[in-house]
Amino acid sequence: MKKFITLCIATLLLLTTAVNVNANTHNINQATALIDSAMQESLSIINDPALTTEIKRKKLWPIVTSYFDFTLISELTLGKFSADATSPLGDYSDRRFTAKQQAEFTDAFTIHLGNLYLDKLNNDSQFSVQLTRTSAMKPIRKMQRARVNSLINKKTTIDYSLRLKNDEWRIYDIKVEGRSLISSFRKEYSAILLKKTPDELLALLNEKNLAHTGNNAEQ
Repeated sequence: MKKFITLCIATLLLLTTAVNVNANTHNINQATALIDSAMQESLSIINDPALTTEIKRKKLWPIVTSYFDFTLISELTLGKFSADATSPLGDYSDRRFTAKQQAEFTDAFTIHLGNLYLDKLNNDSQFSVQLTRTSAMKPIRKMQRARVNSLINKKTTIDYSLRLKNDEWRIYDIKVEGRSLISSFRKEYSAILLKKTPDELLALLNEKNLAHTGNNAEQ
């Protein structure tokens, strides 16, 4: 799970530029100018040896949240247990999230993912990025989608799935050498929800986040 933590950050802005150019040509000029500027800022943060890990975290987190669609990530992660899902749950009908519970899950899960990503940063982090291919994906529920394939440090394959939301592309899944972020967490949380309620899963996530905050405060 943690293998792709920091690697993903380095290409967030690069891949968004590529998708705008290939799959959303009606606003290329404005998007390219904006994202090119943000891309340079992001990579300069990651590859700057003068910045401490703490400063990198603070500078990168707003950039990461700008390009990930955490609402959709959370919905797809919960799968059949999500608030809007229609799949019958049978004996586990009490495990379906309410809209309020799902909103709380999205907030807690976003923090959890952020911790996983940024914990892998260190003062010596250095990355190179090579985009290999951008392609349109089959629409789902009228959702326009695209995929960007990249190679990090000339050896690790990372593929990004994006959807068009409010005329902007947002990442909703990442695959590192074929392993999907959403699929991994969906499998983990589905197993938990067969034994525990949504409130209990929320409590587990919040406990992890609080423990992470406490550990960082002690350092």
